[in-house]
Amino acid sequence: MSIRVRPLLAVAVVVTLGAAGCGSFFQQNHSCTTCTVPSFLFASQANTVSGYTLGSSGAPTLAGSQAGPNSSEGIVVDKSASFLFVSDFQNGTVEAFTINSTSGALSAVPGSPFSAGPAPGAGGVAVDPSTRFLYVTQVNSSAVAGFTIAAGTGVLTPIAGSPFPAGNTPMQAIVDPSGKFLYVSNYNDALGGISAYTIDSTTGALTPIAGSPFPTQSNFPGPNRMAIGGGGQFLYVGMSGTANPNNGVSAFTIDPGTGALTQITGSPFTAGSDPQGMATDPSGKLLYTANSQDNTLSAFTIDSSAGTLTPASGSPFATSASPLALAIDPAGQFLYVGESANNGVEAFSINVTTGSITPITGSPFSTGSGVSGLSSGKP
Repeated sequence: MSIRVRPLLAVAVVVTLGAAGCGSFFQQNHSCTTCTVPSFLFASQANTVSGYTLGSSGAPTLAGSQAGPNSSEGIVVDKSASFLFVSDFQNGTVEAFTINSTSGALSAVPGSPFSAGPAPGAGGVAVDPSTRFLYVTQVNSSAVAGFTIAAGTGVLTPIAGSPFPAGNTPMQAIVDPSGKFLYVSNYNDALGGISAYTIDSTTGALTPIAGSPFPTQSNFPGPNRMAIGGGGQFLYVGMSGTANPNNGVSAFTIDPGTGALTQITGSPFTAGSDPQGMATDPSGKLLYTANSQDNTLSAFTIDSSAGTLTPASGSPFATSASPLALAIDPAGQFLYVGESANNGVEAFSINVTTGSITPITGSPFSTGSGVSGLSSGKP
């Protein structure tokens, strides 16, 4: 029987930076001082992937659209902002696009969409920092599919041994900054478990880490979106669900040698009702959750040595309606919030010292349909 955890509202957003007028000089040296460097925002809506440019204020302006999946649980841009990958839940595929570094325009990768397992089921998407491997959760098949990414083209090829076993209803996936470990949240696992794997640096094949799956000490169901903070030291898991509310964030230290997870003292930390989206800023010092049932955002500062979370001044912050997803621009200046009810994106400026947020002028910005996922990157 197919499991559909919540309505998939078919919109996701990705923030990335491109260089206009700088060409490869900017991308290689990041020292161009006379050219304009726009930011790009990508939204996966019902049957459409839209691109936006971001002004210096953080406000998005529609730049164009491409055909996309009807519903998506995952969207990610690679570290160099060369490719955009979007899961298609209904068809069990991944759609792949190349990104024009000047305009942000999208073009379909040859052969896209790529099969990611039985349909329906394609869920969260993760790319390793080297842009060699891509992983997609199979929500209804208790597995995670792995692919190699062809350099220059973005074409996906299944990894030998894929798919790899995961827990019950694997929702999201995330690769640590070192590229050595993959973590998968198992939403309906009895322990609220996180499946953990080592990544073969040559083939991309996955091997379960000793002790996996690691329990989150949550009610059933629970683990959903994830984020990594503290420069790769800590894993944070949003504990969602409404039948047995969790309303918190489970926190772990990551063993840099083995990838094993250890619960941080005080975990889980209290957040708002049904946290769905999660994001950490580029410095790894701030964490945010989108609390879909009480229309708020929880903001935390991260202790750099222990990984403990402390609510930021003013937290929780009100949103206009049903926040489901979060993204922070690559410079760490703006927080974007995907709404499911008001069909838009809210934008906030971030106080990088305290973690407090303030709405920017014009927010919220209409996208035409609800937003369910967010990611960020830059060239």
